[in-house]
This record gives sequence, structure tokens and C-alpha cells, in this order.
Amino acid sequence: MGLFDDVVCRYPLPHHQDAGFQTKDLAGIALGDHWITGTLDEYEIALDGRLRRHVHEREWVEDPSTVLGGCMKSVRDRWEDVPDAHGDVWIYTAVSAANAPDDPGADGGDTACERPGQWIEFRIRFTNGRVQDVEDLSRPLTADADPGEAPPPAAAVADPESATPQGSDEERLLASIRGSQGSLEALLRRATDHWGREDAVYRYYHQSFKVYWIQSLTLEIVTALTQLMPGRPLCVAFRTIVDAGTGKAFSPDDNLRWSETTRPMLEAFFHAHYFLEMALKYGRSLESPPRALPSGWAAVLTLYGLR
Repeated sequence: MGLFDDVVCRYPLPHHQDAGFQTKDLAGIALGDHWITGTLDEYEIALDGRLRRHVHEREWVEDPSTVLGGCMKSVRDRWEDVPDAHGDVWIYTAVSAANAPDDPGADGGDTACERPGQWIEFRIRFTNGRVQDVEDLSRPLTADADPGEAPPPAAAVADPESATPQGSDEERLLASIRGSQGSLEALLRRATDHWGREDAVYRYYHQSFKVYWIQSLTLEIVTALTQLMPGRPLCVAFRTIVDAGTGKAFSPDDNLRWSETTRPMLEAFFHAHYFLEMALKYGRSLESPPRALPSGWAAVLTLYGLR
């Protein structure tokens, strides 16, 4: 089943407002950790649509009764806003036959959604830190389903003839780029200015350890690109290039194999810079998915597995 996060939603839902929900999508939205599915954190979607995270400061506390002689315990905690939340999050819970009321409508609840054996699921879209819209994806559980386990996503059990076409993902990507245009443009300016591309190339040829600094900008661009389509991994070819050109720390021995060690850093940066530039170029110019694909937009679609 994997790790998950707990969510309380104060923002108005169609039903089950007081339920405790789980999700595996918030690590990417809140933390940028798109390679994991959850961290057992607690989140709240506030009444006004803000996303908030329960943050703990932990310290090692000795405890002879434990195997390790101690453990990390929360000594201070606070709730923090996640102002850059952007993308889709699926939250869910289950109403089992054993726990459901005999007369679902007797307490004034929504009869259609209080039936025994219901999977309660909502797709919540965040745009620039606040809820944009909520989609109800709740559906009956099958007779042999375990209420403690998540059933397949709603899209996986839909009628194939009514499945969402691929083009809708392309429209979603365009909308996401336009919604993040300001921050993406600011990032592109930094990547292109003196202390971005200009200085990094010079440091490579000057054999200066300062070329290592370009790795942080590369990862910042990768994070921004990933957040445009949460839950959809970037293509393997791009991730391989990024992995080869990031996560490196300078060692004096690197001077003996300078090109072999540092050139992948520039390659990773150039590829990330290219995709950021193309996403912005066509996010600004395209009103809808084109029938004839410009090369730059086709490359962006390939990055997200849409082509």
C-alpha cells in the first residue's frame, strides 16, 4: 500500500465533510519530493482553500526500553501554509458495510454517498496556493474489496468509451503553464542571466569549482517542471541526464578528470533550461493543443509522456 499522508478538509466538499482522508500526492505538492508517495505527515485544507502542513521539530530522546536506546520525538510543532501549492491532489477514505448506518438517510446525510461499501474520493486542484475546484470521484466498492485498501483510480475503472482523451492532459499542461507563468518566467531569467548560464560555462572552461553551483539551479528548474504535472514522472531519458549531472560535491581529485566530472552538470542544466524555455514559449503562444506540433512543444509533451 505504501506510505501516505493524513488530510482534514475544512474547505466545502459535496459530502463527508468531517471524514479523515488519506493521500499519496501531497509530498510532491508541498515538498517537491516527487519520487515518494507520502511521508506520514498531517495536512489541513483550510476553509478558505489554503493548504497547511503540520510541521514538527524533533530531537533525539534517550529511551532504554527501545531497541536503539532512544528515538526522535517531536518537541515543538506548528502549522505552516504551503503558499506554492499547485496541481492536483486525490484524497480518499472508505465507508465499509460494517460501519455504515442501517438507514443511510435517517441522519439527514446524502443517501447516495452514505451507502455501505462506498469509496469516497475527491480530486482537489490547487492553483497558486489555494483550492481552484473539487471533483467528486466517489463510487461503490466491489463486493470483494477491502475498505482499508485503495481501489484503482477512478480513471482506471471508467467505461473505456467514455475515458478522458489524451488531449485533455495536454490542455491541463497548457493551463498549468499559464497559471505558473510569472514564477516560470522569473526562473528562466535567473537561469539565463550572468550568474546562471553565462557564469557556469565560464567556470567550466576556467576549471573553477564554482561550476558546481549550477546544480542547484538545475534542480530548481526540474522541480518547477515536475510541479506542472504532479503525479506524472518526467521521461526516463531526461531524468537520466539530470541524475548524471546533479548531486556532486567538489573534490580536489576532480581536477584530474575535470571534463568527465563537470561536463554532465552543464548538460543537465542545458536540457532543463531548454524544457523550461519551450514550456514558456508555447504556454504563452498556444490557446489550445495544436494539430500540427511545433518541435519545441512536441519535446515538452515527450517530457511528460504525452507523446
